Amino acid sequence: MSPSKKNSILAAMAGITNGEFAAHFYNTHQVGKVSIGGYPIGKEMIEAAILATKRGRKEFILQEGEEAFSIVRELNCIESPSDTILNLRINSKIDVERFAKQLSSEITFKPIIEINLHCQQQEFLSAGGGQSLIKRPTLLREMINVIQAYDYPISLKIRGNHVDPESFSKIVNRSNIDYLHVDSYEIGAQGTDLNLLNQFEYHCQTSVIGNNSVIDFTSAENVLKTGVEYFSVARAARSNRNIFNTIIKKP
Repeated sequence: MSPSKKNSILAAMAGITNGEFAAHFYNTHQVGKVSIGGYPIGKEMIEAAILATKRGRKEFILQEGEEAFSIVRELNCIESPSDTILNLRINSKIDVERFAKQLSSEITFKPIIEINLHCQQQEFLSAGGGQSLIKRPTLLREMINVIQAYDYPISLKIRGNHVDPESFSKIVNRSNIDYLHVDSYEIGAQGTDLNLLNQFEYHCQTSVIGNNSVIDFTSAENVLKTGVEYFSVARAARSNRNIFNTIIKKP
Protein backbone atom coordinates (compact mmCIF):
# COMPACT_ATOMS: atom_id res chain seq x y z
CA MET A 1 0.00 0.00 0.00
CA SER A 2 1.35 3.43 -0.95
CA PRO A 3 1.02 6.57 1.17
CA SER A 4 -2.12 8.49 0.24
CA LYS A 5 -4.41 11.10 1.67
CA LYS A 6 -6.82 8.33 2.71
CA ASN A 7 -4.32 6.55 4.98
CA SER A 8 -2.60 9.65 6.41
CA ILE A 9 -3.17 11.13 9.88
CA LEU A 10 -1.85 14.17 11.73
CA ALA A 11 -0.95 12.94 15.24
CA ALA A 12 -1.62 14.87 18.44
CA MET A 13 1.06 16.99 20.09
CA ALA A 14 0.28 18.57 23.46
CA GLY A 15 0.12 22.35 23.35
CA ILE A 16 0.49 22.39 19.56
CA THR A 17 -2.23 20.55 17.64
CA ASN A 18 -5.24 22.76 18.30
CA GLY A 19 -8.08 23.32 15.84
CA GLU A 20 -6.26 26.01 13.90
CA PHE A 21 -3.10 23.93 13.50
CA ALA A 22 -5.04 20.83 12.41
CA ALA A 23 -7.26 22.84 10.06
CA HIS A 24 -4.23 23.99 8.09
CA PHE A 25 -3.61 20.38 7.01
CA TYR A 26 -7.18 19.12 6.76
CA ASN A 27 -8.88 22.14 5.19
CA THR A 28 -6.19 22.32 2.48
CA HIS A 29 -6.94 18.66 1.64
CA GLN A 30 -3.50 17.34 2.52
CA VAL A 31 -4.54 14.66 4.99
CA GLY A 32 -7.31 12.14 5.66
CA LYS A 33 -7.64 12.58 9.42
CA VAL A 34 -6.29 15.03 11.98
CA SER A 35 -5.80 14.85 15.73
CA ILE A 36 -6.20 17.64 18.25
CA GLY A 37 -4.93 17.52 21.81
CA GLY A 38 -3.77 16.04 24.07
CA TYR A 39 -6.35 17.76 26.20
CA PRO A 40 -6.49 17.26 29.98
CA ILE A 41 -9.93 16.23 31.20
CA GLY A 42 -10.86 16.63 34.87
CA LYS A 43 -9.33 18.40 37.85
CA GLU A 44 -6.31 16.14 38.35
CA MET A 45 -5.31 16.07 34.69
CA ILE A 46 -5.69 19.85 34.38
CA GLU A 47 -3.55 20.36 37.48
CA ALA A 48 -0.95 18.01 35.99
CA ALA A 49 -0.92 20.08 32.79
CA ILE A 50 -0.41 23.28 34.78
CA LEU A 51 2.51 21.72 36.65
CA ALA A 52 4.07 20.55 33.39
CA THR A 53 3.93 24.07 31.94
CA LYS A 54 5.84 25.37 34.95
CA ARG A 55 8.91 23.44 33.79
CA GLY A 56 8.57 24.74 30.26
CA ARG A 57 6.42 22.13 28.51
CA LYS A 58 3.74 23.15 26.04
CA GLU A 59 0.32 22.01 27.24
CA PHE A 60 -3.33 22.83 26.67
CA ILE A 61 -4.91 24.25 29.81
CA LEU A 62 -8.70 23.89 29.96
CA GLN A 63 -11.22 25.01 32.57
CA GLU A 64 -12.51 22.18 34.74
CA GLY A 65 -16.13 21.44 33.85
CA GLU A 66 -15.84 23.34 30.56
CA GLU A 67 -13.49 21.01 28.68
CA ALA A 68 -16.05 19.77 26.14
CA PHE A 69 -17.21 23.29 25.29
CA SER A 70 -13.62 24.42 24.68
CA ILE A 71 -12.90 21.42 22.47
CA VAL A 72 -16.05 22.01 20.40
CA ARG A 73 -14.67 25.44 19.49
CA GLU A 74 -11.52 23.74 18.25
CA LEU A 75 -13.52 21.17 16.28
CA ASN A 76 -15.43 23.94 14.55
CA CYS A 77 -12.19 25.06 12.86
CA ILE A 78 -12.07 21.81 10.88
CA GLU A 79 -14.20 21.34 7.75
CA SER A 80 -15.24 17.77 8.58
CA PRO A 81 -14.90 17.29 12.34
CA SER A 82 -15.94 13.64 12.12
CA ASP A 83 -12.47 13.04 10.65
CA THR A 84 -10.92 14.43 13.82
CA ILE A 85 -9.31 12.45 16.63
CA LEU A 86 -9.64 13.98 20.11
CA ASN A 87 -6.59 12.92 22.11
CA LEU A 88 -7.55 13.06 25.79
CA ARG A 89 -5.59 12.71 29.00
CA ILE A 90 -8.07 11.19 31.40
CA ASN A 91 -7.85 9.22 34.65
CA SER A 92 -11.43 8.96 35.91
CA LYS A 93 -14.61 7.19 34.83
CA ILE A 94 -16.63 10.06 36.32
CA ASP A 95 -14.73 12.65 34.27
CA VAL A 96 -15.14 10.57 31.11
CA GLU A 97 -18.89 10.30 31.69
CA ARG A 98 -19.22 14.05 32.27
CA PHE A 99 -17.13 14.90 29.24
CA ALA A 100 -18.94 12.50 26.88
CA LYS A 101 -22.33 13.76 28.04
CA GLN A 102 -21.36 17.41 27.55
CA LEU A 103 -19.80 16.73 24.17
CA SER A 104 -22.90 14.90 22.98
CA SER A 105 -25.08 17.83 24.04
CA GLU A 106 -23.04 20.18 21.84
CA ILE A 107 -22.48 18.22 18.62
CA THR A 108 -24.32 15.79 16.37
CA PHE A 109 -21.27 14.36 14.55
CA LYS A 110 -18.96 11.74 16.05
CA PRO A 111 -15.25 12.53 16.25
CA ILE A 112 -12.89 9.75 17.31
CA ILE A 113 -11.98 9.84 20.99
CA GLU A 114 -8.41 8.74 21.62
CA ILE A 115 -7.49 7.72 25.15
CA ASN A 116 -3.90 8.75 25.80
CA LEU A 117 -1.96 5.77 27.17
CA HIS A 118 1.16 7.29 25.64
CA CYS A 119 2.13 10.21 27.88
CA GLN A 120 5.21 9.65 30.05
CA GLN A 121 5.30 13.05 31.73
CA GLN A 122 5.68 12.50 35.46
CA GLU A 123 2.96 14.99 36.38
CA PHE A 124 0.35 12.93 34.51
CA LEU A 125 1.72 9.57 35.60
CA SER A 126 1.61 10.61 39.26
CA ALA A 127 -2.06 11.50 38.84
CA GLY A 128 -2.88 8.13 37.30
CA GLY A 129 -3.10 9.22 33.68
CA GLY A 130 -1.11 8.60 30.52
CA GLN A 131 0.93 5.43 30.35
CA SER A 132 0.05 4.50 33.93
CA LEU A 133 -3.47 3.59 32.75
CA ILE A 134 -2.04 0.49 31.09
CA LYS A 135 -1.51 -0.88 34.61
CA ARG A 136 -5.14 -0.13 35.50
CA PRO A 137 -7.00 -2.34 33.00
CA THR A 138 -10.29 -2.34 34.94
CA LEU A 139 -10.48 1.45 34.91
CA LEU A 140 -9.46 1.53 31.24
CA ARG A 141 -12.22 -0.94 30.39
CA GLU A 142 -14.76 1.17 32.31
CA MET A 143 -13.76 4.32 30.47
CA ILE A 144 -13.98 2.56 27.12
CA ASN A 145 -17.47 1.34 28.02
CA VAL A 146 -18.60 4.88 28.81
CA ILE A 147 -17.30 6.26 25.52
CA GLN A 148 -18.86 3.42 23.57
CA ALA A 149 -22.20 4.03 25.31
CA TYR A 150 -22.22 7.46 23.67
CA ASP A 151 -21.41 5.89 20.27
CA TYR A 152 -18.03 7.53 19.78
CA PRO A 153 -15.37 5.66 17.81
CA ILE A 154 -12.39 4.93 20.06
CA SER A 155 -8.64 4.95 19.59
CA LEU A 156 -6.00 3.97 22.13
CA LYS A 157 -2.57 5.55 21.71
CA ILE A 158 0.35 3.64 23.21
CA ARG A 159 4.12 3.37 23.16
CA GLY A 160 4.48 -0.01 21.52
CA ASN A 161 7.77 -0.91 23.19
CA HIS A 162 6.23 -0.63 26.67
CA VAL A 163 3.75 -3.48 26.24
CA ASP A 164 3.79 -7.01 24.89
CA PRO A 165 2.11 -6.81 21.47
CA GLU A 166 0.29 -10.12 21.76
CA SER A 167 -0.98 -9.57 25.31
CA PHE A 168 -2.04 -5.99 24.74
CA SER A 169 -3.72 -6.88 21.47
CA LYS A 170 -5.92 -9.30 23.39
CA ILE A 171 -7.13 -6.40 25.55
CA VAL A 172 -7.77 -4.34 22.42
CA ASN A 173 -9.65 -7.17 20.73
CA ARG A 174 -11.87 -7.81 23.75
CA SER A 175 -12.66 -4.09 24.01
CA ASN A 176 -13.84 -3.86 20.40
CA ILE A 177 -12.18 -0.48 19.85
CA ASP A 178 -11.81 1.09 16.41
CA TYR A 179 -8.13 2.08 16.25
CA LEU A 180 -4.86 1.26 17.97
CA HIS A 181 -2.35 4.10 17.51
CA VAL A 182 1.16 2.70 18.05
CA ASP A 183 4.21 4.89 18.62
CA SER A 184 6.79 2.41 17.37
CA TYR A 185 9.96 4.04 18.64
CA GLU A 186 12.96 1.75 18.42
CA ILE A 187 14.88 1.85 21.70
CA GLY A 188 18.52 2.73 21.21
CA ALA A 189 18.16 3.44 17.51
CA GLN A 190 16.81 6.03 15.12
CA GLY A 191 13.64 5.47 13.15
CA THR A 192 10.63 3.21 13.46
CA ASP A 193 10.63 -0.33 14.80
CA LEU A 194 8.86 -1.89 11.81
CA ASN A 195 8.96 -5.38 13.29
CA LEU A 196 7.03 -4.12 16.31
CA LEU A 197 4.35 -2.62 14.07
CA ASN A 198 4.13 -5.90 12.20
CA GLN A 199 3.50 -7.74 15.48
CA PHE A 200 0.66 -5.43 16.44
CA GLU A 201 -0.86 -5.74 12.98
CA TYR A 202 -0.65 -9.52 13.20
CA HIS A 203 -2.28 -9.84 16.61
CA CYS A 204 -4.77 -6.94 16.45
CA GLN A 205 -8.25 -7.25 14.98
CA THR A 206 -8.69 -3.50 14.69
CA SER A 207 -7.17 -0.78 12.49
CA VAL A 208 -3.58 -0.02 13.49
CA ILE A 209 -2.02 3.43 13.03
CA GLY A 210 1.76 3.39 12.71
CA ASN A 211 3.54 6.36 14.29
CA ASN A 212 7.11 7.57 14.78
CA SER A 213 9.77 9.03 12.50
CA VAL A 214 7.55 9.37 9.42
CA ILE A 215 9.14 12.25 7.52
CA ASP A 216 8.89 11.40 3.81
CA PHE A 217 7.44 9.02 1.22
CA THR A 218 9.88 6.21 1.98
CA SER A 219 9.37 6.20 5.75
CA ALA A 220 5.58 6.33 5.32
CA GLU A 221 5.68 3.52 2.77
CA ASN A 222 7.81 1.38 5.08
CA VAL A 223 5.27 1.82 7.88
CA LEU A 224 2.42 0.77 5.58
CA LYS A 225 4.38 -2.24 4.32
CA THR A 226 4.09 -3.74 7.82
CA GLY A 227 0.39 -4.16 7.09
CA VAL A 228 -0.95 -1.33 9.25
CA GLU A 229 -3.83 0.63 7.77
CA TYR A 230 -2.60 4.17 8.52
CA PHE A 231 0.54 6.17 9.15
CA SER A 232 0.65 9.28 11.33
CA VAL A 233 2.98 12.28 11.41
CA ALA A 234 3.81 14.40 14.45
CA ARG A 235 6.98 16.49 14.81
CA ALA A 236 7.70 16.73 11.08
CA ALA A 237 4.44 18.64 10.67
CA ARG A 238 5.74 21.43 12.90
CA SER A 239 8.64 22.29 10.63
CA ASN A 240 7.03 21.51 7.27
CA ARG A 241 3.46 22.74 6.81
CA ASN A 242 3.36 20.95 3.45
CA ILE A 243 4.55 17.63 4.87
CA PHE A 244 1.64 15.44 3.75
CA ASN A 245 1.79 16.66 0.17
CA THR A 246 5.53 15.92 0.27
CA ILE A 247 4.90 12.38 1.53
CA ILE A 248 2.10 11.49 -0.83
CA LYS A 249 3.93 12.66 -3.96
CA LYS A 250 6.31 9.80 -4.79
CA PRO A 251 9.80 11.14 -5.61
